[in-house]
Amino acid sequence: MRGFPVIVLMGSILLSTANLFAGAWTLKRGQVWAKTSLLYQKTSERYYSANTPCPIGTNCSRGDRVDFPFDGESRITAIYLDLGYGLLDRLQLNLQVPFFDISFTDLANPSRPSSTDVGDVRFFAQYRFLTTPVVAALKVGAKAPTGFFNKDAEAVPVGDGQWDLELGASFGKSLWPTAASVNLDLGYRVRFAPDVEISDRDPGDEFHFRGEAGYTLWHNLSLRAAVSGLYGDRFEQEGLVIGDSEREVLFFEPGISWTTPQGLLFEASVPFTLSGKNYPAGAVLNLGISYTFSAHK
Repeated sequence: MRGFPVIVLMGSILLSTANLFAGAWTLKRGQVWAKTSLLYQKTSERYYSANTPCPIGTNCSRGDRVDFPFDGESRITAIYLDLGYGLLDRLQLNLQVPFFDISFTDLANPSRPSSTDVGDVRFFAQYRFLTTPVVAALKVGAKAPTGFFNKDAEAVPVGDGQWDLELGASFGKSLWPTAASVNLDLGYRVRFAPDVEISDRDPGDEFHFRGEAGYTLWHNLSLRAAVSGLYGDRFEQEGLVIGDSEREVLFFEPGISWTTPQGLLFEASVPFTLSGKNYPAGAVLNLGISYTFSAHK
């Protein structure tokens, strides 16, 4: 149980960040995109794995939605600052700086302190190599272990103490003259082992995806629906595989957005978990505001 909050709670953070760079279209040369997002989740449920006890009096199977052991409850509040810059018409650079306020309490440790700090910073490069018949882009990025990490999980960490290398591709298409578009993001996250002085837990690599369809309903009001998921390999500890430690989740996410005449884009969505393993269950609130402008006069 000591390491369980690390595996479960950080999974929701990783998937949320994967979604922030969704889209195959790139900025034009000299354009700047800035976005601030809020993520919030509070839940007492998770998807079962054999790493934690099954609630007393019940029989649990892989993927069942059950309560956290010992009346546990997790709460995640995250604020993301995202910046994108069009270095060339086809080449875009991205930076993400997150700030987290995370807590996990249960009867075994009701006074476990919350963690409030800057998390792991991510940076990406996105190259659009195709514009017809679909828009397609390649992405490469990394996550640096800048966030607080506590391997004993006395306080839930805001980072996971190691580097990630991310490779991905995005495909998008406008369905003009219909005011609709579709997009597919695919990514593979290579997760390197942390320094042995930081942690002896080696996380498994992860595959994530997101498919989205959007429709402009009226003027600048748009609706969208997305399905996204994450599937990870098992963790290792001191060279031994930790059984049933894979991290998995599948989301359905309805959303709405509004663009003002001044060019501000307001977004709201509520991802719902459909299935999972070693992952919190329940809805997540996502709010965002973004603005794109030219850095050149």
